Amino acid sequence: MKISISTILICLFSFTAFSQISYNEHSFTLKKSHSFDPKTEDADFNAKLLNMEAPSPDGESYRSFLMRQKIKSREKYPINLDTQLPENKNKAAQPIVGQGFAKYSTLVNGRVIDYSGGIPNDNALAISNEGILVSGVNSVIWAYDLNTDTTLFPKHILSLRSVGKGSNAHNYFDPQLIYDHEADRFILVFLKNNDPATSGYIICFSSSNDPRDPWNVYELPGNPLNNNRWTDFPTISITKDEVFLTANLIIPNVSWQVGFDGSIIWQLNKQDGYDSTSTIRTKLFSDIKYNGKFTRNLHAVRGLDNISKRQFFLSNRNFDITNDSIFVMEVTGTLDNSSLSVSMAKTSPNYGVPPNGRQSDTDLSDPTKGLQTNDGRVLGAISNGDDWIQYVSTTVNPATGLAGIYHGTIKNPLTNSMSISGNIIADNVKDFGYPNIAFTGNEDCDIETMIAFNFASPNDFPGVAAVYYGNDGSYSDVTYLKDGLNYVDAHSDSYERWGDYFGIQTKFNEPGTVWTSGFFGLMNNQNGTWFNELKSPDEDQLAVQSNLSGNLTFCDGKFSLNPSGGIPPYNYSFNGSAFSDIAELDSVCDGDSIIFSINDSRGCMISDTVANPKTINDINGTYPNPFTGQLVSQFELNKDQLVSAFIFDSNGKLVAKILEQNAKTGINKLFFDLAPLGAGIYVLKIIGGDEEEVLVEKLFKRE
Repeated sequence: MKISISTILICLFSFTAFSQISYNEHSFTLKKSHSFDPKTEDADFNAKLLNMEAPSPDGESYRSFLMRQKIKSREKYPINLDTQLPENKNKAAQPIVGQGFAKYSTLVNGRVIDYSGGIPNDNALAISNEGILVSGVNSVIWAYDLNTDTTLFPKHILSLRSVGKGSNAHNYFDPQLIYDHEADRFILVFLKNNDPATSGYIICFSSSNDPRDPWNVYELPGNPLNNNRWTDFPTISITKDEVFLTANLIIPNVSWQVGFDGSIIWQLNKQDGYDSTSTIRTKLFSDIKYNGKFTRNLHAVRGLDNISKRQFFLSNRNFDITNDSIFVMEVTGTLDNSSLSVSMAKTSPNYGVPPNGRQSDTDLSDPTKGLQTNDGRVLGAISNGDDWIQYVSTTVNPATGLAGIYHGTIKNPLTNSMSISGNIIADNVKDFGYPNIAFTGNEDCDIETMIAFNFASPNDFPGVAAVYYGNDGSYSDVTYLKDGLNYVDAHSDSYERWGDYFGIQTKFNEPGTVWTSGFFGLMNNQNGTWFNELKSPDEDQLAVQSNLSGNLTFCDGKFSLNPSGGIPPYNYSFNGSAFSDIAELDSVCDGDSIIFSINDSRGCMISDTVANPKTINDINGTYPNPFTGQLVSQFELNKDQLVSAFIFDSNGKLVAKILEQNAKTGINKLFFDLAPLGAGIYVLKIIGGDEEEVLVEKLFKRE
């Protein structure tokens, strides 16, 4: 078995006119719903009637359409297990695997059951700098202290219904979590019900860094325009001051062609939620269209440390058999004056609706069976906020007809030089699905990331895996974090839910460390959640040592730089000069200050200033003294004038007049050589134009 990284093809594009973009804005005043205190909540038995399904992304009618698309995809890309994928020759190092574990619930009678809140897993994860891990699985949340190996909630697992304080008739699903390391708080969002009359979008702000403390709970309308819609498939991101939420609006009981009423973006004031204000300032972007057509399944792009410098959103043609369109969007401005821009570009290779994952009990002749991969929508994205976005989705691998991971990179987003390139991470036996991505760099200028995902095959029970993407653009081989214990059989007809997403986050006070939560098969044919710690194999950082040599007294010094780490080639700049591959600066003088910069191929840069101390401490003086040959004298003038310099012997006899020249106001330096003189004592006199002695100094000539 081999991992394949498809050939990178880069496609430049030009902007489409912004007149082809349309959207509506709406202002809302969001009222606080309630406070939720995990320590004082009564027991919630999380009772619910299950038909073993959560609401499908984009509604029930969409599922039928998607099944038809998977049949068409199989016809276009039949499974070919004999395909020899290209060998991963330029390999990055393997990620370092840390602790991994599954968590279980212990009932009052002592029985241990798996940590599961329903089907599918809907794995979400956030971890604080202090090592507090908060996890969401479908309809429940769980908190754990990694330092003390302690489950934090008094009743072990909390149902989303408890958090939302809803009735037993309400259905809560799709948890998403994010950790704000600047505020040291958690934010939890989830959805309520899939009918327009009661649909809601619930957002919860922790009041401290301890998830056991009260949470401030607000509820956005799931039918915000009162036009018979319900809200589905949330994503969340934050900036320094705001929270951004995305979702889809679904029209119930109609065909897939008209059932989707567009993706929406909510913009909220973040501090209001932390402060538990009675209302939160809120704005809604709806009816977001490009060329008159809805952009589907917007995914909010997170910053490298979860806090976005620029708030981007991504969308693609998620249910096409094959396509190359990527939509890049950005909300700019604050709540009072924010606006949305959208543009489209092309990527290569194409992506497409992924086939379902296969298990040992899957009817391989029926493309609608197996582990459901949904469609090809973006499932994770991060950006450095300046010049790149990386994103992941599930896709068909045309070479094998199996499901693989699409890893895309967008350079210079929303500029005239924007470009998009893609790679398919695949295997010739296993199906890969539901990826997510996190930053693993130890420098802001790094591009290295960890991509984690689920895997399965007829010979491999569903488990969790990861790939490391290095700063040089290479990939590690797949690292398998957890092998499943059995195939999953929650349904009777070999159709199983596998997602709908994957939890991953960098531990921000430990650069290069990532925590993941994914799907694996349990011995009892049910699905569990596996947590894992991963570390970047790259501990290398751009560093530089400087060296100063030569005779600075006579401006014959040399300043050189010796870089290490980073990704060569290196380029250098001295005192504001253009960057070049020359690592040395000549003609350095005593007392010069040197401003230098060095960068590597990633654009990582180190800049510093080296101030060389003057060898002549006083303003007026001569160095070196005693001397053998060359000397330099420094003196200060209060006006422009003619100066003359004379050498006398110890008896006061004139030996030589060595200079007569106009000098300028301020500090001047006189360079001269007395090597022809014999050893002994001499006197230097510098006389100004008014016959005033500017400098008189006794000099000592060595043998």
